Amino acid sequence: MKVAIAGSRRLPAGQAPRLLIRFLAALPADATILLRKGIFIDPGRFEQDVANLCAILHLNQEWCIPEVTAETTGRAVVYHRDMSMVERADLVLLFFSPEEAVSGYSGTAHLMDKALDADRPVYAYTVADDGKVARVGEYDPEHFYADLAPFA
Repeated sequence: MKVAIAGSRRLPAGQAPRLLIRFLAALPADATILLRKGIFIDPGRFEQDVANLCAILHLNQEWCIPEVTAETTGRAVVYHRDMSMVERADLVLLFFSPEEAVSGYSGTAHLMDKALDADRPVYAYTVADDGKVARVGEYDPEHFYADLAPFA
């Protein structure tokens, strides 16, 4: 099982990973968590927190890094990284700020569209500055992951 997990850089520190602890602990031992990382920049705080949880729980974790090719340069490499990550995943979990959920404008929010285009089950959450988490969207027509997905 492969799970793509992505969080906005605007998330308050440490809040979203609290929701993920039970989810990650319930995954099969051979599950792999796919996380985003830039070519030249460190992963965001959210992704670092999730990677740390994976290490504590002895879960496989893989960094998905944009790959520059002759055909793909600039922002397109990020798009291709995100598409590849979503297409490889069995399940996609997304976390973003309430403002991003309203505007729909962020790389993390756009992953929802990519997951829908790829027909992947996806669950989306907002995390407010006060730590309040809300599930704001989902697509899981077979309800395959309904019992596994974190509850807000």
